[in-house]
Amino acid sequence: MRTQYLSILLGMTVTATANMISAAPVRAASLTCETGNFFDYSSVKFVKTRPLSSNNCLRLFGERVGATDPDPQGFVAYGFGHIEMSLNSPNNPAPYYAAGIDFSPENLPGARQAATLLDDITGFGNFATFLTENNITTDRIGFSFGAKDRDFTKTWNLGEDINGQNYFSSPTSTLEERIYSANPDEVESFLVLDGNKFVTFGYSDIYSFLEYGATRAPDDDTEAIISNPFSAFKVAGLNGLSYGLADAFLADVRGNKIQLVSEDAGVVPDFVSVSDPFGPLDPIVSIRFPVQLRIVDVPEPSITIGFLGLGLLAFGSRLKNKNRHRC
Repeated sequence: MRTQYLSILLGMTVTATANMISAAPVRAASLTCETGNFFDYSSVKFVKTRPLSSNNCLRLFGERVGATDPDPQGFVAYGFGHIEMSLNSPNNPAPYYAAGIDFSPENLPGARQAATLLDDITGFGNFATFLTENNITTDRIGFSFGAKDRDFTKTWNLGEDINGQNYFSSPTSTLEERIYSANPDEVESFLVLDGNKFVTFGYSDIYSFLEYGATRAPDDDTEAIISNPFSAFKVAGLNGLSYGLADAFLADVRGNKIQLVSEDAGVVPDFVSVSDPFGPLDPIVSIRFPVQLRIVDVPEPSITIGFLGLGLLAFGSRLKNKNRHRC
């Protein structure tokens, strides 16, 4: 991200070595869901959320190829936020809003209801089997996020855009941390089959980490985006393949949570649109979107408290026994 490019939200681009979208049946990737290949989370100071380990993840990817792409994918970052100040940053304005490309203010012709399409799978045995047995190719499964009523000002955003509250940045640090949030009742994220929703997800803030490296050159920049773990829900009124696919997905989740994780290095936007009709939503930056949706195990608060209570009871019992021995 340098002066020739607008600073882009969340770091959801992809390196040249990434797998491109395939229309082939689903295929297995590595046995674990990788984290830390590009980004060093030990440098993050203010945001407490971290990627959780998993052996089950969907890897998705989407991009927009130029202004006249007949099937644009990826996500869009738009509107002017604060000016970057981090050490070695290009000092560009940070995009204020974020959404899937199908929620873009451009209302792009041909944009399907997905920001990113399924590429490969680790784990997710029931889901993968259902895809294979029903000849559902990867390019029919997608993920996206944005404002429910298509009000472009209600999607995930930087809020009051205050340093120390909505983002964390310093001219003496090469890292910027951003928190994109929204009203949970006004936004949505979901999986689609042929553009039709079959699974929806609970709300989470989106955490963006931008590391500008040791120089002002883009080659040593790294970025990451993560969410808090969130719940998955079957869309009501489904039938046919969508019904079975949702059941297979939730059978793999088994009451656990889903976490969104993305990492990348050396970021370049796919396309930048500046148009008078968009006014305060300008500029609109289209960005390639590689992401993992991984199953993660998060203990419920009541269970955690229960374990803590058992520990305190055991500790109290040991104290009592010890006191008896002293008598």
